[in-house]
Order: sequence, then C-alpha cells, then structure tokens
Amino acid sequence: MAKMTEQEKREWTELYEYVKKILGRTAEQNLSRQEVLRLKGICSGKFMENKKINGNAKFSYRTVLNTFKFCSLDIQRGLRSGGFKNEGHKFNYVVKIVENNINEVYEREQKKMKAEKKMNILNVSSVERVENYKKQTEEMSNTFKNRTKDLW
Repeated sequence: MAKMTEQEKREWTELYEYVKKILGRTAEQNLSRQEVLRLKGICSGKFMENKKINGNAKFSYRTVLNTFKFCSLDIQRGLRSGGFKNEGHKFNYVVKIVENNINEVYEREQKKMKAEKKMNILNVSSVERVENYKKQTEEMSNTFKNRTKDLW
C-alpha cells in the first residue's frame, strides 16, 4: 500500500471492509491473500493481480466498490442459495458477478461525470446572463403601455 495515494488507500480500505461485510466476515477475520489479489485483479482486468502480466483495464477501487453495491442484491441472493464447496468458491462466485457488471457501472459513472460537467457549464452561463440582465425602468414600462394601449 506504500505506492498508493491517500485517496487510493481510503478507497481500498472501504472496498476491503465492504467485501468482508458482504461475505459475512467478522472484524477479527481478514480476507485471504488470494482474495485480496482477486480484488486487485478486478481493477486491472486480470483474474488475479500479478505484476508479470499486463492488465486489460484500469478501474478505480471506487468503481469496484460501486459495482459491488450495484450487484449487492444479486450477490445476497446467490449467497443465500448456498451450495459452495468452501470460502474460495463462495468468493469467486461473488467476484464473477462483479466482473460481469463492472463495465456497465463504469459507463454509468462516466455519464454521470459528463452530466455534472455540463451542469457546471450551464450554471456558469446562466449566472453570466443574470449579471447582464438590467431591470426594466419605469420609463420603459410606461412607453410599452402607451404603445399597447391602442391595440386593445
């Protein structure tokens, strides 16, 4: 974790704790080394994190966490069904659900960021228009009334 930024460390910790919670682990229990490498592998588009193999993707820990949250109902439904040989089998089942949905969550995050940028641009331009707006003076208002008097 030494090479991660402070934000990445916070996001990793939040993801780690969320996954422990979903799997029903207590505070005293940790994820195994293999489970940690599988989680990190999701971020890089690999089966398991390995520095010797180039990844196919680059997702943030936040995106992976959001995908876990997005899939939480499917994950919980699957975990209730049981039938897992061991904890590793259970964990791989959960990760597979996440891997199948991560691109959709990533695309939604990108659309949200674009929409927020657009809103910021619109907010700035509407503030500029309000600043340039001049209140109609009474003289102009009376002139308008005089012109329209003949129409009615």
